[in-house]
Amino acid sequence: MATIEAKESFPDGMPLGIHKLLDKYCMLLIIVALHIPTTGRTEDPTAAKSISKGDAWPALEWKKAAPSPFARVEWTAAVVDNKIYLFGGFTETLEASNQIDVYDPASDSWTRKKDMPTRLTHLNPANDGKAIWFAGGFKGKHPGPVTNEVWKYDIASDTWTPGPPLPERRAGGGLALVGRKLHYFGGYKADRDTNAGDHWSLSLNGGKDWQREADMPDPRGHLSSAVLDGKIYALGGDYGHDITQIDVKSCHRFDPATKKWNEIASLPQGRSHFESSTLVHKGRILIVGGRCNSSQPLRNIVDDLLQYDPKANAWHVVGAMPEKLLAPAAAIISGRIVVTGGGLNNPRPLTATTRIAQLPVDK
Repeated sequence: MATIEAKESFPDGMPLGIHKLLDKYCMLLIIVALHIPTTGRTEDPTAAKSISKGDAWPALEWKKAAPSPFARVEWTAAVVDNKIYLFGGFTETLEASNQIDVYDPASDSWTRKKDMPTRLTHLNPANDGKAIWFAGGFKGKHPGPVTNEVWKYDIASDTWTPGPPLPERRAGGGLALVGRKLHYFGGYKADRDTNAGDHWSLSLNGGKDWQREADMPDPRGHLSSAVLDGKIYALGGDYGHDITQIDVKSCHRFDPATKKWNEIASLPQGRSHFESSTLVHKGRILIVGGRCNSSQPLRNIVDDLLQYDPKANAWHVVGAMPEKLLAPAAAIISGRIVVTGGGLNNPRPLTATTRIAQLPVDK
């Protein structure tokens, strides 16, 4: 006759062995959770929630204006004397252009300037009112090589002068001017795909070489840059470029006085391709369009106007365009927002359409 062995159990009737297995499983889950990396960056304890509600503008009334001379995307834009200067960009065949066109909203007209000395995309401008600086970029038709070239465009004389080259080849990084010092940060390395966190600065008071600064946290490319209240903002961007692009939420602010980066409220969703449609207006930063390819559900190309309030450290959607646009050019001039060009998909077909809307009086 077989002997039945008595087994120890808990009051719930579950055998002790099962309880021990469950305890080990729970402990394993805790250990894994404690060791999962967030995003490889240190979170600012003062960081606020990513999105704020109830701040939307009244619906904008968009009107078509004179189209750009040709359809293009990923161009560089700068505002000078209430006019938008547009540099280069990709054409429909993904050939890089070196054409410069200037749009005057007052007369609703375009004027051609002298061509750029080289055909470039994937670069941000830095504007001091008299000259516009450019650094790095992809050269020629996609996929073109990465360059470390630096150029200075003199607005009054419509001429170009080379500047001290970047220490390494870069494209898709941020460029910002604070005082008389240029800052370059992030972007893609020479292989067109590896993200860089390097941060260099160049004195415009006779500086001959770029100097090392504090590296940007969370290295990425295709990020946008802005300067507000003497601080530099690095907004959104991509992980990777040629192999896989993943839009990211990361946003950071650099204080040249302390030489430190701090994380600020993240974008509501990963976002990129808004470099030439990032605007500073009335103490806030406005993003127009772009791409959100890592959102759930997937949004891809977007039409919203997303605004950052540094006092509240929060993002909120304030409006929308009539159509979704990838990498358009945008500006706010005389109380009106101007949006031109961009990609209707990722990126083609491209558009040359220009639209203007009057901003609400108190916005």
